[in-house]
Amino acid sequence: MNIKKIFVVMLIMVLSISLLVGCSKPASQDQAKEDGKDKKVIGVLLCDFSDQFQVYMKTGMEEAASKLGDEFEVIFYDAKYDANEQLKQAENLITQGVDAIVLMAVDREAAKPMVQSIHDAGIPLVSVNRMLANQELAVSYVGSDDIQAGEIQMKAMAEALGGKGNIVVLHGSYGHEPEIRRQQGYMNILKDYPDIKIVAEDTGDWYRDKGMEVMENWLASGMKIDGVAAHNDEMAIGAAIAIEDAGLTGKIVVSGIDATPEAIEFVKSGKMNFTVFQDAKGQGRKSIEVAAKAAKGEKVEKEYMIPFELVSPDKADEYRKRYQ
Repeated sequence: MNIKKIFVVMLIMVLSISLLVGCSKPASQDQAKEDGKDKKVIGVLLCDFSDQFQVYMKTGMEEAASKLGDEFEVIFYDAKYDANEQLKQAENLITQGVDAIVLMAVDREAAKPMVQSIHDAGIPLVSVNRMLANQELAVSYVGSDDIQAGEIQMKAMAEALGGKGNIVVLHGSYGHEPEIRRQQGYMNILKDYPDIKIVAEDTGDWYRDKGMEVMENWLASGMKIDGVAAHNDEMAIGAAIAIEDAGLTGKIVVSGIDATPEAIEFVKSGKMNFTVFQDAKGQGRKSIEVAAKAAKGEKVEKEYMIPFELVSPDKADEYRKRYQ
């Protein structure tokens, strides 16, 4: 066989292979389409996966997602408390064309443009745990009333102090919606207790180590402290550890909000006096259930409110069982 014939044979073989590949490609595309044609996607934007409360909320979300079956896929994003990072994550979800978004905003004011973009894209938005500054653009809110949490906590503090004393306040990150509303709850109660004075306040940014550091500084200052009101349990635990290290456990009333399992153990042991239960898993489950309904075009309520509850030492075992 001469070179020309060899070339012709090779050309025919190449063309044949190309035709075979060309014929098989649509079938492959059709199969991929078939695999995901009915699957809806819910994107979840959380503040920080390392936050203990959000760990339990995410667990509740995963439990709800597992019950949705193959009809839905739920994907999670961790902003690491970075509002700009959360904006990028939201833009990614919009580009993907997801069917619903669940949002726990890092910063309610900074989130305004992001919320507007999600709304403009026609994607149902469910806010969870934290109401948005432009909440009217979301289809629903799932969470609890943080003002109520602050009121419950400060009322218990006032009773524990007998209506008088010096307290310090560990704020969450300034400007965060729970920080604003929980502090408002404190002030609603304190106006009825003029003999209880806030002698110092600072932010622990929701973190245990920062709460501990702030508390150590307050104790080192020598100021008289009768009680600590922390906007969440992580900071309360940090304060309780600092107080224990100073040999003052039982001499300073310590309180937090969330009733995480570890905080419940601190209450049971006497290192904390009480906490306020916020149903993290319940909020997580409900947010996914509502988002799934919205994604399917079903009607949802504008709010799903889950009440806060006081957890004192005598109720520690009861609330611990809720995590089992």
